[in-house]
Amino acid sequence: MRAIARALPGPRVVPAAWSARDRRTLFVRYERIGDMIMATGIIRVLAGVAAGKTVDVLANPTTAPVLEGNPHVRRVLTLDRKSWKSYAAVGKQLKAEGYEVIVDGRINNPPIFTSTPLLMLRSGASYRVGVGGANNDLVYNVRVPAYDRSTPYIEGSKALAIPFGIDPATVDWQPEIFLREDEREEARGHWNAAMSAAQSGLSSGEEKGEQWAGSSHRPVQSKLLVNLSASEPKRRWQDANFIEVLSSIRDRARSMPIIVIGLPSERASIQRVAGAIRGHAADTPRLRQALALVGTSDMVFTPDTSISHAASAFRKPAVVLLKRDHHPYAPYNIPGENVFWDGNEIHSLPSNRVLGAVERLLAQHGRQA
Repeated sequence: MRAIARALPGPRVVPAAWSARDRRTLFVRYERIGDMIMATGIIRVLAGVAAGKTVDVLANPTTAPVLEGNPHVRRVLTLDRKSWKSYAAVGKQLKAEGYEVIVDGRINNPPIFTSTPLLMLRSGASYRVGVGGANNDLVYNVRVPAYDRSTPYIEGSKALAIPFGIDPATVDWQPEIFLREDEREEARGHWNAAMSAAQSGLSSGEEKGEQWAGSSHRPVQSKLLVNLSASEPKRRWQDANFIEVLSSIRDRARSMPIIVIGLPSERASIQRVAGAIRGHAADTPRLRQALALVGTSDMVFTPDTSISHAASAFRKPAVVLLKRDHHPYAPYNIPGENVFWDGNEIHSLPSNRVLGAVERLLAQHGRQA
């Protein structure tokens, strides 16, 4: 890092009065899908004052779909971190684009990191924005206060806007995702299938026994999206627990459409859970299909995963099963509950705690027919 730092262009430290406003800007964020979703708020904020009222974004092939249709992004460059050829190709693109400012959207870098500094070196950009402190000071010459890791990640990211002359308290930081109409139409087809699955086997007038959303006892028509998958096995709640919670919900909301999704590799679990609770098992081999289901739902139930951040982007109430240590990565600014679990694995989280949270979600946000 010291060797790279010595070769980086531009001044070592930029005066406080300097402004990144109205400059060609590249935003760098090439880790996980949830990270990119969280970053869409600051991308919008920075684009509002950057040259051309847009920014370019360096993503990876997995996270790039998050930015499809985003009007604040001029161009998405993709880096495959497992390929040296990709590094060479991206480096060539960065040099050709002539960026003046590069913003590192990752505010919790490890003590030693070299990929981003090397890309900054290759770009030739004179101004590099990032959080200060420790080895970060070797790389960034436009430094903002270090991230307090006890605070929400999006709150910490707000500091990256200060060099652009933005008062973080005056702008909207909500993440956002943009859907095409054909994506919404495909999602609506799944919800129609979920409605049919919920109503299958109901006797005439049986749905009148539903008990959600007040004393009128009208059928609940809120669309509940359930995601089973998590980013790591230790965060993956057991199928039996999902079935236990959702069966109780189904007993009280007999005609409510429920869609169950997850990673393609978990297709058997998706079908098992959906079949047990008269839900619809939706195939989502592409990320945009899952995002469209979030965007067309009314409520979301998920373990710690990118789906929780998608719920934030679409402003959907959610129940999220979250490791307590990961509270800074809870979905931003949406109704619902985070059900925290302790220890190394989610298996210690009892079903009754989760059921209570989902019941409150439907009671507070359920929509009647």
